[in-house]
Amino acid sequence: MVEAAADVAAEAVRHPWIKRLAVLGFYTKGFLYVVIGLIALAVAIGVRGTRLADPQGAMAAIAEEPYGRILLVIFIIGAIGHGLWNLLRAVTDVDGVGSNWQGIFTRCIQAALGIFYLGMAASALEIVLSAGHAPRSSKAEETFIALALAVPLFGAGFIGLVGIGLIGAGFTECYNGLSGRYQKNYRKWEIKGFHGNFITFLGIISFSVRAVLLVILGYFFLRAVMDDRPGRIGLDAALKTLLRTEYGHWIVAIAAVGLVGHGLLAFYEARYRKIC
Repeated sequence: MVEAAADVAAEAVRHPWIKRLAVLGFYTKGFLYVVIGLIALAVAIGVRGTRLADPQGAMAAIAEEPYGRILLVIFIIGAIGHGLWNLLRAVTDVDGVGSNWQGIFTRCIQAALGIFYLGMAASALEIVLSAGHAPRSSKAEETFIALALAVPLFGAGFIGLVGIGLIGAGFTECYNGLSGRYQKNYRKWEIKGFHGNFITFLGIISFSVRAVLLVILGYFFLRAVMDDRPGRIGLDAALKTLLRTEYGHWIVAIAAVGLVGHGLLAFYEARYRKIC
């Protein structure tokens, strides 16, 4: 039964439409990170009327612009494609990470990414069908943690593990960015001239910024366990933490550049990454 399901998944991940949806997913992911980064940059340089946003907040901002809902519909399609592709690559081991404990862990992360992007698609659909207003940034994360903490012992332990996992993921992201390991699934022979150096630069700055933000998010989860209540948790809250530090506006500006860089890197992934 399991082998039959794996065979079906392997056939599905090679289907041309799944590949097209996966590529569209990289473009929509890149677009969202560019929007979040530009919003953070606007806050850092003091543009009035702007505030830091997480993905849901960024999608709400997009919905308020002309043709914004059309863009969100395209995002929904891309996010569904990206979610399905991540789930399928976890099952079929597209990246060849193996079946040892490290490979299983990596494939679990891929599956979690798939679920995350399907959730993003659902959030975008809610915004499209509503008056264009998303829930307050970080609300979803806070609700999740509050529900988990309501379960005695297990809930707190689970949230603590999530926090530790996020901190570990932060260090992994930093290593991947500095070492260029994230490029192992690129079709490098197709990358010519300037683009190769630019991809390396984008990887260093974007993965380093994401590493810092993941460590901060991990700390938020651990603090929620210690305080036995959720505080502000989310990408926007992590950026606000940086904003409150000395030279906070400069630091957030650098983080914004890194987030935009991660979006641009996703565009390169759409072009050069091995899909299956």
